Amino acid sequence: MVLMTHRGHLPSEDLQAVIDAGGMSEDALHAITRIPAETVARFLHGEAPGSPPATSTPLLSDDESRRLSIFSAYVSTGLTIDDDERLRAILESLTVECRLTPENVARLADVDVEHVERALVDPSAVPLDARYRLALRSSYIITAVNRAQPG
Repeated sequence: MVLMTHRGHLPSEDLQAVIDAGGMSEDALHAITRIPAETVARFLHGEAPGSPPATSTPLLSDDESRRLSIFSAYVSTGLTIDDDERLRAILESLTVECRLTPENVARLADVDVEHVERALVDPSAVPLDARYRLALRSSYIITAVNRAQPG
């Protein structure tokens, strides 16, 4: 299911398509982003009939706009990325950007270092049970890394 429009990434339309497809609700989008529910609704649907005319004040702050745009890209098109490619990208982030060695990742994920090294080249060459464990645990490590970073 392709949820992006032909005009490019339009976060409000992409998120509305995810909602329409049953991937989440407006309430979930509000809970995830912590953007007020009324603002989320106005973002998705435009100004409600009978609402006061738009002011020069933007509907979303720069931070809210950035977060919605990024989240929209992740849930509308990011989920179409192959799982093996996603695992390789996670491992590359951990080893290149975070400077963890394959040995570090293997110890944190409780897998053989050979599995990490192999997954960095060709995840499909890693036995399924080890790939599953590595995928889940490296995803968790990425979440921990993201939580530890500022902003």
